[in-house]
Amino acid sequence: MNLIALWLITFIFRPTARVLWQQLLLLSVFIGIGLFWTELYFYVGLSGILHGLFASFALSEALQGRKSSWLLVVGVCSKVIWEQYFGPSETTRALIEAPVAIQAHLLGLTGGLLLGFSARIKTYLGSVGWFKM
Repeated sequence: MNLIALWLITFIFRPTARVLWQQLLLLSVFIGIGLFWTELYFYVGLSGILHGLFASFALSEALQGRKSSWLLVVGVCSKVIWEQYFGPSETTRALIEAPVAIQAHLLGLTGGLLLGFSARIKTYLGSVGWFKM
């Protein structure tokens, strides 16, 4: 399921290989460090990273003026907030035959939103001559 989601994210947003690998690495580190402060001691999977990639790419597009991407940002934020309040989907839990790591989803979303905003700040600083692209 995770590989299908990764394929869909790359199909929808078309990131370059460099950007994709950079964000995969940054989100992995961010989520890994963040999980030290949770009660989740063992985590295997890509779901947190996938939430982060989706949030990052959608927010980047939205900040670049693609208004429909705001729906994607609101959707992924709503999904993660829902999980935090009501717990993970029982259907997903049954499908993967394992607990759903909603802590990783929240950390991935947070990291992805930070990456999305940082890309916009980097673009802005480059346009005013403060940062060489």
